[in-house]
Order: sequence, then C-alpha cells, then structure tokens
Amino acid sequence: MDFRIMNALNSTIQVKVISQIIDSSGEKTDMTLYTPATYKHEHNKAFLMYEETEVSGMEGVKTLLSYDGKVLQIKRFGHLNSLLRVEVGETYENTYKTQYGLFLMKTTGKKIKWTDSGHLNIEFHYLLEIEGDPNPPSEVHIIIEAERE
Repeated sequence: MDFRIMNALNSTIQVKVISQIIDSSGEKTDMTLYTPATYKHEHNKAFLMYEETEVSGMEGVKTLLSYDGKVLQIKRFGHLNSLLRVEVGETYENTYKTQYGLFLMKTTGKKIKWTDSGHLNIEFHYLLEIEGDPNPPSEVHIIIEAERE
C-alpha cells in the first residue's frame, strides 16, 4: 500500500469501477460504473466511498471500501446492507441484507492491490459463495481507478 500522495485528507474524485463476475459455468458478467467518490486516509487506513447507480442495479446504495494494508472491507448501506471482508488466503463469513431477507456469503481473498501515487488504483479478486447455492463459488474481479487532482 502506497499512500505517498495524501495531501488532501478528504478528496472528491471521479472513479471508474470495473467489475467482472465469473460463475461456475465460466459465464462472465461485466459492468463499468463511473461515479463521484470521496477518498480519504486516516489512522493508517484508506477509505473510498461512492454511490451506486442504476448501472450496478443498486441505485441509491452507498459503498464504502476501507483498507488497512491487510483486510479490505466492503460495506454497503441503503436499501441493501452488507459487510464483506476480503483478505488474501482467508475465508470470511459475511451477511447481505436485502428486501428479500438475509443471505449468508463466504468470501475467500485471492488478490488485493491498493496504490495511490497520484493515480488511485485498487484491484481485488475474491471467490464468492452464497449459502444454499449448490453451484461452486463465483470469481469476482474489481478494478477501481481515478486520477487525483
């Protein structure tokens, strides 16, 4: 994790969020989202918060990423509420609360890269298993990019 360019503790930036989900049959679902975000660094953690849009199917939901150099947390709040934890080589049980009920999910971290040296680049990969789904876990790949002013 490289936080050399952290002059502004609370920066508003435009981010590009690229996500790809590969299910157990190999079928890929791709999505690219452009949205304003708030980026800050405090107490040896980096935080990025943005609002989802109709592109992601979660319009109005806020997503907060936090990273301490080891564990990446993805918190969503609004009409969907969840907290997913991703750590390379570790499996976490997580909850995802929707209008249809509570889902239990497991995440197993494969890769986390978070760099900021004037150009913010976040990349993480994890396996996602939904309790009760007989299919093997899906692969989730996320890339977030932004030019910092």
